[in-house]
Amino acid sequence: MSEQGAVTPKNKKTGKGLKKVAIAVLASLAGVSVTEVAAAVVAYDAIFPRYERPDYRITAGLYDYSRIADVLPREVMRFPSREAELCGYYYAVENPRGLVVVAHGFHAGADEYLPIIEVMVQAGYAVFTYDVTGTYDSEGDSVIGMCQSLIDLDYALNFVKNNAIGRGLPIFLIGHSWGGYAAASVMALHPDVKGCALLAPMYNGATMMVEKGEQYVGKLAYMSKPVFDVYQRMLFGDYVKYNGVMGISATTANVLIAQGIDDAVITMDGQSITAHRGEITNPNVTYYFGRGSQGSHTGIWHSDAAEEYARKLQSDIKRFEIENGRKMTYEEQVAFYGTVDHRLYSEVNGELMALILATFEKGLQK
Repeated sequence: MSEQGAVTPKNKKTGKGLKKVAIAVLASLAGVSVTEVAAAVVAYDAIFPRYERPDYRITAGLYDYSRIADVLPREVMRFPSREAELCGYYYAVENPRGLVVVAHGFHAGADEYLPIIEVMVQAGYAVFTYDVTGTYDSEGDSVIGMCQSLIDLDYALNFVKNNAIGRGLPIFLIGHSWGGYAAASVMALHPDVKGCALLAPMYNGATMMVEKGEQYVGKLAYMSKPVFDVYQRMLFGDYVKYNGVMGISATTANVLIAQGIDDAVITMDGQSITAHRGEITNPNVTYYFGRGSQGSHTGIWHSDAAEEYARKLQSDIKRFEIENGRKMTYEEQVAFYGTVDHRLYSEVNGELMALILATFEKGLQK
């Protein structure tokens, strides 16, 4: 198929009739009214729509594959997950040192991590990544919920281990945010992973709904917890019981956890794995704490120059709006982004990349 071939969304979630039955069961199990359950389920599902690719004509960065395809060839592969057929991307190298599997974050797809993938390939690692259910070129009419990233990574690892691209190779993981939760947790299911790098990793998919809700509406968020707990169990089964601490502690693999101290998305002392670091029993865990430009959720893996350039672009756009008393037209945006230095905008944090590669090197030496 083509790089961005059309995909017919498919989702095996309950249909309208079965959803009504599920709501009635939820009400019985959670001990609340059907109306309350229905409202909570609708609210939950609304948070997890399908995500399509952005309009790359007005998007900065190397996250448009066409901007980097000449130096980073890849093969598109499709494989099954529990709910849908997913679109995977394989970046081959000659005589690979290992296979790195990259799990992407929420509101994103695999291509947002092309700058990191390029670093891994240049270091001699083959790379496999994929769009999660309901994202970009994968099937699914929604991303279903927080635990879906763990399910899809589990299926992705089973796929590569049983495919020529990964069979017999040491497997390494990189996960950012939502993908960080998946990469950490999945090691409870795949303890043979040789090394793992977690960038701003979320601790627990099953509890994230309430924890993030508390950040915005306080203790009111806990009113829906009984419903969410039962609903997520219906959606994800036993996957809800896994979290980052459990996965990291299930292995002796070397694990690097990178966390920005000013991260407002996955807060350092709230939803992050670092908030639970005292519970981790794996002795081979190291930490990198990003400050300044690297203190934010995505800044953690970008260079100072990239973050400064991104701020300049935003300043240029704001100045245009002030001077003209309006926002840019679509045509003006296309012209503006046509002048952007996409490689500079996406430049990676070299210090962090070196730590990731050092973590993987230790895994090769074991």
